[in-house]
Amino acid sequence: MLLLKSYYIVFFPYLSVFGTGGSVTTTETQKFTCRTFGSGVIQPFKGLGYYVRSNCPFTLTRFTHNRVEYDITIQRGDNGLLVQVEITMNKVRTVLQNGSILVEKKSVSLPYDHTYQHIFQYGIYTRLRSSLLPLSVTWRSVPGGIDSLWVELQQELSTGMTGLCGKDNATSVCRKFFSYTLECLQVKTPHYIQLCEANFYSYEKSKYVGCAFFKEIALHCGNNSYVWQKWRAITKCAEPTCPGDLVYKEEGDAFIPSCSNPNPSFSGQAITSTCVCPKGKVLDDHAEDLHCVSVPSCPCVFSGRTYLTGDIRKTKCQACICDGGRWHCSENSCPGGCHIEGQFVTTFDGKKYVVPGKCTYVASQGLNWTINVEFSGKHASIKRSASLIIYTEWFRYINTKSLTNFSHFLDRALVFWQSSMYVEVHTSFGMKIQVQVSPEIQLYITPPGNHTGMISGLCGNNNNDTTDDFTSSSGIIENSPEPFALSWSVGPCTPNIPPTCINTDNEIFADEKCSVLNNPAGIFAKCHGYIPTDQFHTACILRTCNCGTSLVQCLCVALGNYAKACASLGVELGDWRKATNCCEHLKMQIQK
Repeated sequence: MLLLKSYYIVFFPYLSVFGTGGSVTTTETQKFTCRTFGSGVIQPFKGLGYYVRSNCPFTLTRFTHNRVEYDITIQRGDNGLLVQVEITMNKVRTVLQNGSILVEKKSVSLPYDHTYQHIFQYGIYTRLRSSLLPLSVTWRSVPGGIDSLWVELQQELSTGMTGLCGKDNATSVCRKFFSYTLECLQVKTPHYIQLCEANFYSYEKSKYVGCAFFKEIALHCGNNSYVWQKWRAITKCAEPTCPGDLVYKEEGDAFIPSCSNPNPSFSGQAITSTCVCPKGKVLDDHAEDLHCVSVPSCPCVFSGRTYLTGDIRKTKCQACICDGGRWHCSENSCPGGCHIEGQFVTTFDGKKYVVPGKCTYVASQGLNWTINVEFSGKHASIKRSASLIIYTEWFRYINTKSLTNFSHFLDRALVFWQSSMYVEVHTSFGMKIQVQVSPEIQLYITPPGNHTGMISGLCGNNNNDTTDDFTSSSGIIENSPEPFALSWSVGPCTPNIPPTCINTDNEIFADEKCSVLNNPAGIFAKCHGYIPTDQFHTACILRTCNCGTSLVQCLCVALGNYAKACASLGVELGDWRKATNCCEHLKMQIQK
């Protein structure tokens, strides 16, 4: 034993807790694991284990791979448990302390997704997985700290690694417990006893320090060993308690089957110590507490409302019945449509996004038609101009009082005023276009029922698949809306629509007035069970706060978009304009 200031290191230069190396070979891949558990046992990636007792911070492992720096430091408290762990990956610092997880000094909840890392519950453990390297850090939090932690690599790093995980030292273990491990450890038993005694030294009263050590040995011996069946009874180490209806399993799936996902399947999912529902039941992940139910009893959720099995929800277009957590719906009898409401676009297949610039775009085009929309250069709304080209003939709406080229193609389309606010175009091949002319131009396009050839443009391709809605004019499926929308611009286009509020006073006004959409007792509440308000509420705030001087107009247009969506499903809201003080504003717009 070598005594150095506030810590000491115990070396056992012959045997490791897990043999002579820390790599594990499976049918899929070889994994290299470094572990620390108990009050200071270290099992490095390769070589022999050893023991370190100290309250000082230590580098567990540090290395650079593909110019990305990785650094993991640990510090134990007086109770022997890890009280602080710092994990730095590509300059992103994650700290585990006092039962909390801090990323860049901000507390996060699970699951947590970041560009460089993902943190999630893994059975009774918590796991951080790097997206830059096949590396994960797994730990178990207990009252007072962390009793076990391991770092796992799926490829060997041969150079540049420093820290305790890179050490090549030794190990051993305790007497009564190891009388049950002879078949597993055989002649190695004395060395394990010695390591066990060193692990317990000064921490005899800590149940976590000892139990973490015993469990690691039992895991090493395997679930077919004698000690695996007996170790908790021998050591009086109680099983971890699980919250709610969950029960503990020494070996089980890391991810709990739930109503939303009754058969979770993840590539390479491991068996681990975990908390699960009793056999035959799944977790009701729609409930606030951890409650287990049978699959047929799983509820359904729509627009924040919970439905029991057998409950039915209906619109004028479709009926759906809840069956064991899944909705079974009749065929939608209402045709899908594309909506262009200011900068907010909903494709034929229902994907929503925001155009990036105040430009002219191809809204939709097919074999025989092209629809272009021109945005105002001042505000994020359609300029008083929308054009439809059918074959070589065209119709253009330019203001609220006139229709130009009306009689030029009556054989191709019927154009008429539906009301004082809407102009409709019905083409000879089944396409319908509705133009809202007041207080702002907005476009609603219903595609032909039996169209031939490809439909493309801002409105997507109308194939009931949202994954390819962002197909650019060159045929490439883009990952984000900006390059997709810009590809359909007519002429040069510069992104110039603010993605966030740029006026604080306007934002305060928008936040207050748009909240009427979410009011459970308000005029729009009847529609909450049919259409969620979240995206409409976001659009209302963004549209209103960046509106300029006509705040009320922008607000009323945004509220009207939700009311129109509700009406399309047959939901009658009543006089929403009067309830939101939009009546007078509408009258003034019509009189202009």
